[in-house]
Amino acid sequence: MWEHLTGGQENKDVIREHLSFLTKTEEDHKILERVVQQFIKAEIKNNQLLLTFQHAEYEDEEIILECQPPYIAEKGPTSWVNFAKVHNGIIWESLGGGYIGFNGIQKNGCAIEQSWDYSYLEEAEEENEKFINSLKETGFTPADTEGIIDYGQNWVIAHPGHLNILGESTLYFVSHGDCEAVLIEEAQNLEIQQVVLRILAEYLLSVEYFSEISD
Repeated sequence: MWEHLTGGQENKDVIREHLSFLTKTEEDHKILERVVQQFIKAEIKNNQLLLTFQHAEYEDEEIILECQPPYIAEKGPTSWVNFAKVHNGIIWESLGGGYIGFNGIQKNGCAIEQSWDYSYLEEAEEENEKFINSLKETGFTPADTEGIIDYGQNWVIAHPGHLNILGESTLYFVSHGDCEAVLIEEAQNLEIQQVVLRILAEYLLSVEYFSEISD
């Protein structure tokens, strides 16, 4: 299903079209264009589409996106489901250790969690007092949070009781250092595809879209 995408840099147009599912606004298209300019090649291995990009700052560094096959989930946040219809997970290895990217979703619409453990929130109980109370007030507990995006040794988690302006779970960044859940303000009006596009651009191009996120 991905054979038409494979090849070298001459395939930038088809790669741009393929990754356009990550875009919704004119700003998204501009971000994607900058990302595609770093594209090197596409391959298919072990039932994965592998997209290789040149890091914009480190000339000897290549970033390989591991794109999983599509998946039809029966339920879940709309943008999560739509993402999975194209690739149920897009991740890449972090220079700082671990992986970065969207982990995908399960049949029931819940996130596929790789390294997230809700106990991290409880370990920083004092720092997360307000966050944990907001979970309780909406009928949830830390165990109900979902690690939808791994970020190296850190995480982006979804708060099930607070919805953004799109009607989807609000996203918080949790650093492995202090384990404090910090609301990602700039993601309040973004679908998960747009969030992942910006995280990819941040990593690949050394730019900043989310001030709350750091590796």
